Amino acid sequence: MKFVSLVSIACLGVASSVVKADTLTLNNGTGNPFGGSADIYPYSFQLETSSGTSTVNLMCLNYNREIVPGESWSATEENIPTGNSVMDQEYRADAILYSEILHPQAGVSTSEVQYAEWSIFDSADLIGNSLFDSTAQTLASDALNAAKNQQLINSGYFSQFTLYIPSNDTSSGPQEFIGTATTPEPSSLMLFGSGLIGMAGLLRRRLVRS
Repeated sequence: MKFVSLVSIACLGVASSVVKADTLTLNNGTGNPFGGSADIYPYSFQLETSSGTSTVNLMCLNYNREIVPGESWSATEENIPTGNSVMDQEYRADAILYSEILHPQAGVSTSEVQYAEWSIFDSADLIGNSLFDSTAQTLASDALNAAKNQQLINSGYFSQFTLYIPSNDTSSGPQEFIGTATTPEPSSLMLFGSGLIGMAGLLRRRLVRS
């Protein structure tokens, strides 16, 4: 399971409050039915917090780091940033793509959404990779554009997601992951479920125009 490397300062770009410290233990990833050696969403974890232990499915944000089943590490839960830096926008694009993988549309595979996700932080590593196809590229481009939408940012939409940032957030450390917040705000859930905001509508309009 290999993923895109992030430099050690990556977590500093998350301009958000730390929620709590956790321990993540990888149960397993999911093999890609379309090929390739990298596992794709969902990644099953045992999540140990001060409130207890649970099993959660998370989405990987990095392509070239490697983890193995049974491996554990310390991570912090952080909110999706709402600032204007490039990295803030990239984390919001990650969240938009994660919402797409939870509510997939016809004709878009989990593999394509996962590769779009990986391209947000390091598209250079995916150059020439056939799994990063035109649909995945469109997903990534549209997510990055939507991440700049101030109305979407102000709506509270991103409060429903949580980043899991490893304490050893270096190229030799484990990956960053994204999941659903334990207690998202009701307003964000309404937006999330309405279909009025999200990648499905954005991509569908893009494909219709093509």
